[in-house]
Amino acid sequence: MRKFVFCVVASIAVMAAVILDKAYTSPRPSAALDDVSASASTRTAVGPEIALAHGIVQVQVTCVGSRIVDVKALQLPHDNNHSWEDSQHAAAVLRGEVLRKQSYHLDAVSGATYTSEAYLQSLQAALDVAAPPAPKMSATAIQ
Repeated sequence: MRKFVFCVVASIAVMAAVILDKAYTSPRPSAALDDVSASASTRTAVGPEIALAHGIVQVQVTCVGSRIVDVKALQLPHDNNHSWEDSQHAAAVLRGEVLRKQSYHLDAVSGATYTSEAYLQSLQAALDVAAPPAPKMSATAIQ
């Protein structure tokens, strides 16, 4: 009986590892520009859907120029009340940090590591479209 229980637990652990590995290594669709205002300085982009074991994470970002003015979680894991509450908490914390630091280079929220990583991955892709980096200036000789 102990061997059977051990085999079942080991099988479940291997399946979970494969699912998580697949979620983080499969190709991701790129972000899409959702809206551009008439002045062309306000841009809204939707990041790709990032699949996790408990659901999907997807983020929308709005930028004015190169400044991040809003971040919305369009989809969060919600397969059970616990993952839903953790996801909502993580999204709120990450939104505040993104707006404060103006960056997607943040630490994961404790207790919601996978959701945090997926949120930041979707955000990064959306920012690549909504607030692309300024073009590099080349040095030219003045004559």
